[in-house]
Amino acid sequence: MRQQPDYKFFETNDVTYEFTATTFTKTSRLPLHDHRLDGTPFVWLRSWNHERITNEARALQLVSQMTTIPVPQLVDHGTHPDGRRYLVTKYIEGVILKQFPQRGCSRLEGQKHTDQVPCETCSDQAYSNALKFVQDTVLPQLANLKSQHRGIYGFVMPPSWLCPDLQPPWKGKTSWKTLSSDVDEYIFQHGDLAAHNLLMDPQTLQVKALIDWEYAGFFPPGMERWPGTLDSATYRKRGDGLAQAIEDFLSVEYLECYEKWSDKAELDKLIELGELPHPDRLRQSTTGGVK
Repeated sequence: MRQQPDYKFFETNDVTYEFTATTFTKTSRLPLHDHRLDGTPFVWLRSWNHERITNEARALQLVSQMTTIPVPQLVDHGTHPDGRRYLVTKYIEGVILKQFPQRGCSRLEGQKHTDQVPCETCSDQAYSNALKFVQDTVLPQLANLKSQHRGIYGFVMPPSWLCPDLQPPWKGKTSWKTLSSDVDEYIFQHGDLAAHNLLMDPQTLQVKALIDWEYAGFFPPGMERWPGTLDSATYRKRGDGLAQAIEDFLSVEYLECYEKWSDKAELDKLIELGELPHPDRLRQSTTGGVK
């Protein structure tokens, strides 16, 4: 079959991406069977890999209806017979913000800042415009969306700064509670505000869309751990020093997983190193209500 001229296809271990002249399709992949360098087989499996596609579709619907934040227009979403889930949006042409430090000048010939690559002036301006967009448009509008229930429609996606498939005591956890409240204490959050999720106009250097809402949902204020910058190095540090974040935002889940974890000595070592909070302190703070 002859491939369409505008058709592009990419894949990771978790997801496939298809682009046409008018649409973008994201589809979750089934577990990947492969071999290590020594020849032994292994299976690549990511928890909530299918659910996060549906979660993003629901987030796009909510944000497009309730805010003026530019997001890809959802066309369709659903589940294939084999369990893979997909979403389809209208295609938006642009350049990911993270790519600007490797790009040349965006101005026309005769008006360029430089003929060298990268153009630091264009890159700095794009980052400045994007940061202003996040601070002045995204965060205030999302903060106005509130709920008494964590997550979206009964599903809660673990935060992007946690690695529940690798880190104790989270491994093996299959669901996260909605933790209902009597008041609208949860605000809507993108969940992964970063330079790789902002689509830019390469000429105007303004934001065209905020993409990748897989980790979105209603969560306690601050749970996104937004560092106030779009610097990629700072973003990568969001997974450092999680003890306080776990205590602030995941205390109920943490205590539940701690009690079920068989190797308490392993957890005690991580607590001693300051990588996990002490459960006794959390038990005291959660007595009398859900944190």
